[in-house]
Amino acid sequence: MIELIPKLNHKIKCKVCESDGVTLKKVLFQGIHILVDCECNQCGFKFYQTIPSGHDLLYPIQFSKDGSKSFYHPTAEVWLARPLIESVTKHPKHIAQFNCRVEAQFKSIVIVNCIDSCFGHVFGKLWNAQTCIKNHPDLGVVVLIPFQCVWLVPTGVAETWSVNTPLKNCNKYIDGLDEFVKNQFPRFEKVFISNTYTHLDHSRIDLTAFIKKPSFDLSQFGSKPICITFILREDRFWHNSIFMDLLFKLLVKWNNLHRFKMFFVARQNYLINKTARLIKKQIPEAKIIATGLGKTGTLQRQIFDNRVSQILPETEEQWNAIFANSQLVIGVHGSNMLIPSYLAAGFINIVPRYKIKHIAEDTIAPHTNRYLHFLCRELDEFSSTKLVALHIGSMIKDFPYLYNNTEQKPE
Repeated sequence: MIELIPKLNHKIKCKVCESDGVTLKKVLFQGIHILVDCECNQCGFKFYQTIPSGHDLLYPIQFSKDGSKSFYHPTAEVWLARPLIESVTKHPKHIAQFNCRVEAQFKSIVIVNCIDSCFGHVFGKLWNAQTCIKNHPDLGVVVLIPFQCVWLVPTGVAETWSVNTPLKNCNKYIDGLDEFVKNQFPRFEKVFISNTYTHLDHSRIDLTAFIKKPSFDLSQFGSKPICITFILREDRFWHNSIFMDLLFKLLVKWNNLHRFKMFFVARQNYLINKTARLIKKQIPEAKIIATGLGKTGTLQRQIFDNRVSQILPETEEQWNAIFANSQLVIGVHGSNMLIPSYLAAGFINIVPRYKIKHIAEDTIAPHTNRYLHFLCRELDEFSSTKLVALHIGSMIKDFPYLYNNTEQKPE
């Protein structure tokens, strides 16, 4: 962690002249990023530098006040560096509301910054709150988080500082955030910034403390009514063919996807409907449910449609109850599969090929031994409906046999 108050304990090097003689002026809370306002004593370069927290820990970013000079890893350009630089240099007005909820009083605190435009990133960053509570009992853990994710904050957190703005706006410069955060500082003798790792080992985290609901009991897999849940989004698509994938990529490149979005949604609905029919042929008693953001198009009558046009706190609670009672959840990588994959007995994650390097980021595999291989499956984006349904049928019908053999007591 990095000490912020009483003195910023962090060394920064100027990327222009490679000098270590840099004056650190003040800290700026942009939103996702925490920046240091700097000036090089040798060459006079005035710049902002990210504090190593969250994704900035692996991908540090340094840029001039006007954005004309910047230094960052090329991998981070599109999704991290350019949005940050533009948010600070162009500084479009984006006003949010803030709230401070105090649960316990501490003289010294560590801030876990969970602000992000991606729900999965918010959730993953929040896990650091639990490790900080355990490893630093002398510090009050303060969570900085979007308001719609406050329900995930675990007990034991000293304070919750929430930002009431849509997730999609969290990659912008959040006006008023810097002032709000700094107005809290006079109450504390010491303030630290957590490194807020984005990929903690979830086997060391008690995820029930965040989700507030136990996951599916595998001992009831064969006795509970069969429930299979699809998780859909209208910006994550199961293309099922090379032609559809090529068309999608061309439309993205030409910035014309919005004109054809409904075509891809209709195509995905068709694939879900076809898969559901194939499931019913194998498992007639199965209850098939659809959840997700966006209610475009119709799903066949055999599917219980629990999709919504707006996600409310009660929506999350209802969906989590569905996931925790589902033998399987199925979704495309990026469809907010983290919580569903943890709560359900098993999952199928349909992975676009450009997402292969991120394959471990979208799901939580809570099992060990053979259950991990059997219940946690990643399928290629071009998988046919027949292949997906074949996997589903086997996972439902064959798991009880695997469970009975695995749970035998050694002689």
